[in-house]
Amino acid sequence: MTTTFILTKQPTEAQMSLSTQVKDSVNQAIQHLRDALAFAARSEHSITIGTISDILIRCESIESMDEIMNRFGSKSKSGNMQMPEDMQNLG
Repeated sequence: MTTTFILTKQPTEAQMSLSTQVKDSVNQAIQHLRDALAFAARSEHSITIGTISDILIRCESIESMDEIMNRFGSKSKSGNMQMPEDMQNLG
């Protein structure tokens, strides 16, 4: 079975990758959340610890998602979206 995806809008270069300022801010937030989690683990309710953990996981995934979007968002010579080479041979 073949699945076809239709992209309705080509993202601009600015939309395709995180800026250095955003990456730095997210990394600082991650460090602060880790500190908060360390303190919370000693004295807070489990719901607080779980919530901080969830936020931390989401923040840590931002850069990974950016890398994935950049990889799938690479343009071919014709200007269309192009699938990465290692994904093209998947049956």
